[in-house]
Amino acid sequence: MNLRPVYLAAFFFSLITLVVYYEINSNKVNKNYLMMFMTTLISNFGYASSVYANTLEGAMAGNLISYVGSIFTILFMLVVVVDMCGKRFFFALRVALLLCAVVISVVVASTTETNLFFKMSEIGTLYGLTVINHQNGPFMFFYIGYLSVINIAAFVVVIHSIFTKKRVSRRTLYMLLSMLIFGTLAFIIPLSLGIDINFMPYTYIVMEVLFIAFSLRVNTYDLQMNLINVYKTRGGYGYIAFDNKGHFLGCDDFAIQLFPKLDSIPIDFSIPSSCTEIIEKLHYKDENWNWHDHCNQDFRISCNEKSAICTIHQIAAKGKPLGYLFELRDDTEQQNYINGINLYNKELAKLIEEKTKQVIVMQESIIKGMATMVESRDNSTGGHILRTSDCIKIITEELLKHPEIKLCTPAFCSNLVKAAPMHDLGKIAVEDSILRKPGKYTDEEYGKMKNHAAEGAIMVEKVLAEIDDADFKNIAINVAHYHHEKWDGSGYPEHLKGNEIPLEARIMALADVFDALVSKRCYKEAKSFDEAFEIIKNDLGHHFDPEIGKIFIQCRPQLIAYYSSSVNEL
Repeated sequence: MNLRPVYLAAFFFSLITLVVYYEINSNKVNKNYLMMFMTTLISNFGYASSVYANTLEGAMAGNLISYVGSIFTILFMLVVVVDMCGKRFFFALRVALLLCAVVISVVVASTTETNLFFKMSEIGTLYGLTVINHQNGPFMFFYIGYLSVINIAAFVVVIHSIFTKKRVSRRTLYMLLSMLIFGTLAFIIPLSLGIDINFMPYTYIVMEVLFIAFSLRVNTYDLQMNLINVYKTRGGYGYIAFDNKGHFLGCDDFAIQLFPKLDSIPIDFSIPSSCTEIIEKLHYKDENWNWHDHCNQDFRISCNEKSAICTIHQIAAKGKPLGYLFELRDDTEQQNYINGINLYNKELAKLIEEKTKQVIVMQESIIKGMATMVESRDNSTGGHILRTSDCIKIITEELLKHPEIKLCTPAFCSNLVKAAPMHDLGKIAVEDSILRKPGKYTDEEYGKMKNHAAEGAIMVEKVLAEIDDADFKNIAINVAHYHHEKWDGSGYPEHLKGNEIPLEARIMALADVFDALVSKRCYKEAKSFDEAFEIIKNDLGHHFDPEIGKIFIQCRPQLIAYYSSSVNEL
């Protein structure tokens, strides 16, 4: 088996990865990445030269090249790892490691004369490869220590970043850690087992592929570069740049469309006085309109039948101001659109208002229809839904006259009137044998009937799931759920007391009980208005909210008039 072509392939693959990295990062080449790919190429060239050599001198030359390349490859890998982890590589440490790499490289290059790195070298063959049999010199231990320091530093940086860095991709850090472990094992295992075949070229190839993948991910996270690319490809966007002294630094095509004279102004020159439009529109050297004072503020400029929104940004590097960038955003179509849109908006608003009214009417009809369907199953409550809804309307009109009831707003009252028909929706879940019973309930039957309040809240929530009006939904659910609660806590289903009971449910309780009192049922006769109001009055503070109850009693004339004219028709 001849493994020589494999090492040659590794060299060419390193060349390919270098080209690929440069092409995919042509907009922003990272010098540390580039140096790492170049030193890897040198190292793999040395490995390929060594295994193809037919003389000791040739094999040694290739071997020395591979070692020199590896020395700097491992250093730049550490630099790249530190950079990818978002850490700062201290300058003194970087210089120290670079000096170590230079010293080791000089010793390696002169080892044939000094025997400091290798000694007693001779060549042999293994699987078609030219291999060098040698003994390690004293400087080999320094080299291994150098590799150990760099590997340990890389491990520490990555592991520390995993636990502390929030703005670095965890996936990238885990991949880096796996790659470091793989590279370390690829070096240690063959060395400890005494294997003469060098696996580092293949290890470098795997790492290069991973680093290309990393660089692609880094480009994804590089918001600054991505934003620049977006701006370059985005239509209707432009810029004009000046230094601190007002010297023109450049612009793009959109800026030239807006101000054609910019195309004739030399770079690093002031705007000539003949360019009056530029001077006026950009407030160029305007003593009353300082650029610095208007940074990050939008203002509109119009020129050559074009309109743009302009924002001034200060250009700075390391905290030192260098100049100003005028960001231009095409606003021509928007202005034309705004000029013609007012009439359309009026027509659209009218149409939306009409459609909204239709939707509301349809929504209310559906709700009343559902409530009526439930009521049709109950022998004892004919017309109850409509009467309580009208009763709620009378009560809320009176409540609006009392500003001390802070929660009682016009919107609240409107929603309560719409929600009232749904208060007994839970009776859908009650068995017909109970719901249609002509007489009074037993304790067990009454217990089952009481479940309709909690069931009603669930049903109302499902029925109104697609309704956008959150306030209306909340009121409707509360009315269904709590309209049988009592002020003293003896009601059901949650035994709430006092102000724990939602206001809408307290109002609904008054209307519900009043209608039950003055209406004839199969198991009782209707009570007179005097009796009904007396019962409610006596139950204030027990069954009913005393404050709301007093206002309810104030509605007596309206309620009597309503029931006197309507109850016999229902």
